[in-house]
Amino acid sequence: MPGSSAHTAYSPEVYENFDSFMQQVIKDTYDRGAKRAEFVALMLASGELIPMAWGRMRKSGVRELAVGAAGVVALRYAIAYVVSGPIGLALTGFTIATLISFFWSNQKEVLARRVPYKQLINDTREKYEDIQARYRDGRYDAGERALLIEGLLRRMLSEIEAPIQSAS
Repeated sequence: MPGSSAHTAYSPEVYENFDSFMQQVIKDTYDRGAKRAEFVALMLASGELIPMAWGRMRKSGVRELAVGAAGVVALRYAIAYVVSGPIGLALTGFTIATLISFFWSNQKEVLARRVPYKQLINDTREKYEDIQARYRDGRYDAGERALLIEGLLRRMLSEIEAPIQSAS
């Protein structure tokens, strides 16, 4: 095959921009079990990367209520973000209500995963951008870039599914 048409496991957008990469991670996590705390925490963490009022609500002083309300706000932003991607057709109104209900019922576990997932997303973004920079510099061809990005995606999925470390 010619160099530009590398064999890839995902749509071309996943290899071109980080938002599409993250939407694929969210889709794969959803496909593995949408009501799990991992999925909801991932939605929250990715939703917090979108500009929103999370910081203001956390500083409001009304701890549990603010965290819960901010979590729902973040979850709604995350859902809006994901609806524009490959999982959009799978999320129905019922599913969105179920996710928010699941968040309220499992806040402690979901919020325990949120910070590590946010860090994971930031670390993965750095690695993704490094791969892209090396590809643009001609250090990787399309096939090598695809292989590295697919490996990065699989590593991220395995870290999402790993048990969380207890703080303390």
